[in-house]
Amino acid sequence: MSLLGEFRRLPADLLEEIRATPRDAYDRLADLDDMLDLDRSWERLAKLIDRTGFPLNPITAGTPFPDEHHAFGRAGGSRALTIEEVAAAAERLSQVPFDVLQANLRPLLETEPISPQSFESQMLGWPFDPRLDVNRLKAEREQAVRITLAGSYSDLVRFFCVAAEKQDCTVFWVE
Repeated sequence: MSLLGEFRRLPADLLEEIRATPRDAYDRLADLDDMLDLDRSWERLAKLIDRTGFPLNPITAGTPFPDEHHAFGRAGGSRALTIEEVAAAAERLSQVPFDVLQANLRPLLETEPISPQSFESQMLGWPFDPRLDVNRLKAEREQAVRITLAGSYSDLVRFFCVAAEKQDCTVFWVE
């Protein structure tokens, strides 16, 4: 099962209006057009942002949305960032190029277990054939992940810069 991360951008007054009727929160947010779909990149990006020492991680920070009892997504993890938090995240994101984050990519990938569903097992076959060049395949994996994450990070920076410029809030969740 894939866990896909999504952001929505919205004005503060609409965020509060949706909070006022929490049972409809997901449906109302899902209908908004100002969105960013990070697909499966969200989890690795969140970890790289943490490892880089961002004071506020735009993916994992925030308050439960619409509230603790009606939060949706995986394990009720929907989170909202205020206008001020969005501005702080946008400033930091725009100051830190992906090259700084990617310095932590190899150590991050080395912590990820290899399972029948993992990238390596799909490339190598499960169980592994010991005759294959595992190091070459891991390097290819790292390059493919790097390219994907660089694009997702660029999208994240643009999304937050626009949100900060419009003085919008954001909501993130995983499905």
